[in-house]
Amino acid sequence: MSMHHARAQHVPNARDPADPREFAHSTGDGLRAATTVVADTAARATFNFRALDAEGREVTGTVIAQNPQEVARRLRSEGKTVLAIDRDARLAGSATEARPTRTARARRSDLAALCRHLGTMSEAGVPISEALTSAAQEGVRAEFRPFVARLAAEVESGVPLSEAFGRRGREVPAVVVALTRAAESTGQLGPMLLRASDHLRRGERLAKQVRAAASYPFLMLGVGAVVVIALLVFVLPRFARIYSDRGAELPWPTQLLLGASDAVRSNGLVLGLLTAVGGVFLWALMRSDAWDRLIDRVRFGLPVLGRLSRMAFVATSCRTLATLLASGIHLLDAIAICRGLSRSPRAGRFWDAIDARLRDGGTLVEALRAETLLPSTVVSMVSAGERSGRLPEVLARAAEFAEEDLETALKQATSLLEPVLILVFGSVLGAVAIALLLPLFSVAKVAAG
Repeated sequence: MSMHHARAQHVPNARDPADPREFAHSTGDGLRAATTVVADTAARATFNFRALDAEGREVTGTVIAQNPQEVARRLRSEGKTVLAIDRDARLAGSATEARPTRTARARRSDLAALCRHLGTMSEAGVPISEALTSAAQEGVRAEFRPFVARLAAEVESGVPLSEAFGRRGREVPAVVVALTRAAESTGQLGPMLLRASDHLRRGERLAKQVRAAASYPFLMLGVGAVVVIALLVFVLPRFARIYSDRGAELPWPTQLLLGASDAVRSNGLVLGLLTAVGGVFLWALMRSDAWDRLIDRVRFGLPVLGRLSRMAFVATSCRTLATLLASGIHLLDAIAICRGLSRSPRAGRFWDAIDARLRDGGTLVEALRAETLLPSTVVSMVSAGERSGRLPEVLARAAEFAEEDLETALKQATSLLEPVLILVFGSVLGAVAIALLLPLFSVAKVAAG
C-alpha cells in the first residue's frame, strides 16, 4: 500500500460507533489495549499495521478486526495515514502457511516440563531469562538442555520468548507460540505458561493412548511374521531331511509348505533386495500427500477405526480451541492454529470450511452444523456455550468427555482385538504344525511294514 501525503483530520481515541467490541493497538505515544468477548464468534482476527500519525511519525501496532478494510477505516478515523496492513503471521501464520511435516521436534513431555518450570518461576517473580538459564542447568532432561540453552541465549540477547519459540519451527507447537505471545501482551506469562504445560501434558497423554492401541496389532503382526519365517527357513528343512530319509509320503499341505521353505531359502538375496526396495518406496510414499489421503480414507472410513479417529479429532480440537480462546486469542487465529496442527486432509478441509463460513458472516455453530466431522452433541454444547458466554469452558468440558469416551473405546477395541489376533496367529501356527506332523503317519506305516 503506497504512502498518502494527505492526512485525514485527527480524531483522538475514535472508535466505530456501530461496533461496540473493543480493539487494541499500540502507537509511539503508548499502548491502548482491550479484550474481545470470547463468546463473540464473528469473523475477527489480528492484523498488524504501519501508519503515519498526525505529526508525520511512523507508528506500528495491532488491530482486531474482520478484514484489512475495517483496519484502514479505523486508522483513518484517528487521523493516521495507512502504509501497510497484513495478517498477524507471528500468531497463526506458522500454522496456516504450511501443513506440519515429519521433521524432528522436541518431545511434548520435555516442552511441558519446560513450560511448567518457566511458569512456576515466573509466578515467583524470577525473570524469564534467569528461569531459562536454571532450566538449562537442572530443570529438564540432560538431552533437552542444549535446546533450552539456545532459548536462554536468545532471550538474554533481547528476543521475546514467543519469538524464540517461533524460531524453533515445528519443534515447538504453534499453540505454545500463540499462548506465549498472548501472555507477553497481557503480562500474564506465568499463568499462561502453566496453561500451556497442562495443554501439552493432556495432548501427550492422549497421543500415548492412541499409539499404544495402534501399536498392539502391528506388534502381533511382526512377531507372527518372524515366527513363520523362522519356521520356513530353519525348522522345515530339518523335517524335510527326516522325511526324505524315512521315505515318507508327503501330503499336499506338507509339500506346499516345503515348497515355500525352498523358495524362501533359495531366493533369500532377491527377497532381501525386494524388501529393501519396498521399504525405500514405502518411506518415500509416506512422505507424500497421496499417503496422507490414503491414510485419511482408511482412518475415517473403517467402522471401528473411523469412530476412534473422530473421537481423537474431537478431543484434540476442542482442547486446543478451549485453551486458545480462554487465553484471549481470537477465534479466527485459534482456527488457523488448529488447522495447522494436523496433516489430515479431511481435518484441513474441515477447518477451511469453518474459516470460510466465519469470514462470510456466519457463527461458529452454523459453521459446525454444516460439517459432519463433529458429533451433534458437541455442536449443541458449543451452541450453549455461545449463548451463555462460556465457550472456552464448554469446549474444555467437551474435550474431557471426548477424551474419556476415547479412552473407554480404545480399551474396548483392544480387548476385542486381542482374542481375534490370538485366534488368527494360533490358526496359522496350528496349520504349520499340522502340515509338519502329517507325514509322521506315513513314517509310522513304513516302520510298521
